[in-house]
Amino acid sequence: MNKIMKYIRNIRRIGLLLMLPMAFASCTDVWNGHYDVNNEKQVADKTLWEEIASHPELQGFAECLKQYGYDEVLDGDQIYTVFAPQGELNVEGLSEQKVKDEFLGNHIARFAHSANSATKDKDVMMLNEKLINFTQSGTDYTFGTAVLTQKNIIAKNGVLHIVSGQIPFFYNIWEYLTSDPAYSKICEFLYSFDEYELDEDASVKGPIVNGLQTYVDSVVNIYNELHYILGKLNDEDSTYTMILPTNEAWDAAYERVAPYYVYSTKKEYRDSLQDLYTKLGVVNDLVFSHTMQTSVEDSLISTTKNVFHNPFNYILYGYNSLNDGIVCSNGNVFVVDTLRHQAWDSWHSSLEVEAERSNAHSIKESTTVEYSRTLTFTDSMYAKVSDGKYLELVPAKSNSKTEVEFNVWNTLAASYDIKVVFLPQRLATDKSIGVKPNLLEVALTYVDEKGRSQTEKLAQVKDSLLTDPTRIDTVHVGTFKLPVSTYGEESASVKLNVKFAGNSKDTQHSRTMLIDCVIFEPTKE
Repeated sequence: MNKIMKYIRNIRRIGLLLMLPMAFASCTDVWNGHYDVNNEKQVADKTLWEEIASHPELQGFAECLKQYGYDEVLDGDQIYTVFAPQGELNVEGLSEQKVKDEFLGNHIARFAHSANSATKDKDVMMLNEKLINFTQSGTDYTFGTAVLTQKNIIAKNGVLHIVSGQIPFFYNIWEYLTSDPAYSKICEFLYSFDEYELDEDASVKGPIVNGLQTYVDSVVNIYNELHYILGKLNDEDSTYTMILPTNEAWDAAYERVAPYYVYSTKKEYRDSLQDLYTKLGVVNDLVFSHTMQTSVEDSLISTTKNVFHNPFNYILYGYNSLNDGIVCSNGNVFVVDTLRHQAWDSWHSSLEVEAERSNAHSIKESTTVEYSRTLTFTDSMYAKVSDGKYLELVPAKSNSKTEVEFNVWNTLAASYDIKVVFLPQRLATDKSIGVKPNLLEVALTYVDEKGRSQTEKLAQVKDSLLTDPTRIDTVHVGTFKLPVSTYGEESASVKLNVKFAGNSKDTQHSRTMLIDCVIFEPTKE
C-alpha cells in the first residue's frame, strides 16, 4: 500500500549533472601532449578551446561555449573530443539548460575519438548521454547527419573535428513525453513514479554541519519502478516503439478501463486504487521492445508480454511500419488520438491458476487426499501440461466425495468464461478404477459491491457436467460477471469449488480428479 500511495505526483525530472562544469572536474585522465593518428605522431601546442577559438568558421560555436562556461572546461587537462559545427547555429529560444543538454552536450564527448581506419561504424557517447553514430564511407567520415570537413585536429587535451553543420538533438522516448503539453496526462502519471536517490560515493563531500554530511557536488540517481515493467524508455542503449496517447485519447481510454477496477465499498482506499490500476491498465501495452519482435507485420509483443496480431490494422491503425512515427534517439513514437486495444488483449487478460501449487487450493481432508504430480520428459503430454505438473485428488474413502477449492487472484469487475483443465484418467495412480469420466458440481464464491461474500452454483448434478477421461479436457464450467475487482489483493476472495457430484453408490464415474489448471478467460462481449 505504501508504494501505491507514493505514486501521488509532483515529481519532475532533473537536468543532467554531467553538463555542469563542476562535474567535469572529477575526471583525472591526462593527455600526454600528442596523439597518434594513422601512425603519424602529431604534437599539439593548443588546448581544445584555443584551437576552436582560432578557427573563424567556428566563431558562433566558440561564442556559445564561452557564454556557458565551456571555454574553461575545454581549456583544462581532461580529454575530450569536440565535433564543432561550422556556420550558423540554431539555439534561439532554448533555455540555458537546454542549450547545455541539447546543443553543447550533443557535440562534446569524453575521451579521444579519432577518424581513422578503425572508424567503421561506432556509436559515440556524448556528454548528454546520447549515442551518435560515427562512421566512414570511402574517404569521408560522418557524425550523425554531418560530414567531417576537417578531422583529427590534435589538441593538448583531446581531438577536434569540424563538421558541416549542427547535429540534430533527438529526445529519447522518456524525454519526448515532456516535449508537448498534448501528452501531459500520460507524462504526469509515468513521471510520478520517479524517486531520487543521492549517490554518496559519486558525490563530492563537504563539511559536517550540525552532525549531518553536506555535499559540494551532489550526484542524484533517478529510479522509476515503471522502467522495469514497461521498459527503460530513458535508456539510450535500448530500442523501443511507444504508442503515445494524446490527452483526449488518455481520457477516453481511462473511461473505458475504470469500470474494470471498481472495488467494494468496504475496500480501504478504493478510489485511489481504482485510479492507480486504471492508469496502469491504460499504459500496460503501449511499449514494444524491438528485441522482442519477430514478424512485426503479423504481430507485436508488448513489454508486458501481450500479443497484438495484425498491428497495423489494429493498435497502429493508419501506420504502415515501425519506421513510421516520430524518431527518437532510442526508437520511435506513434502519437494516437484513440487507443484501440481490446480489453481481452490487454488489461482484461486471462487468469490461470496452477492446480498443484500449495497456495492455490485447499481440500477437505476428511473426504480428499491430494498429491502433486510431475510428468516425465518422455511422456507425450509433458509439453501440453502447464509446467509439466498437475494435481491428483483421490477419495479419502471409497465412497467419499472428492472436493477441492481453488484460489483465484487479481480478478476484475468483468465477465469470465470459467474453465477447468482435466487430464486423462490413465494418469491416475490407482489403475483399478478404470477409465471413467468425472461427474462435477462447481460453485463460485465472490465478493459483492458491499463487500459481502456470495456463492453462485455454476454446475450441479442436474447439469450432468462430465469430463472426457481419454484426453486433456478443458471443461467450461460456467460464465459469470464479477461485480467488483480484487486486483492487487494479497488474499483471494474469489474461489472456485469443484467436487464429485455423484452419490455414495455411484460407480459409473471416477472420484479421482486429475487437474492441470483453472482458467478465468475474459468473455469477449
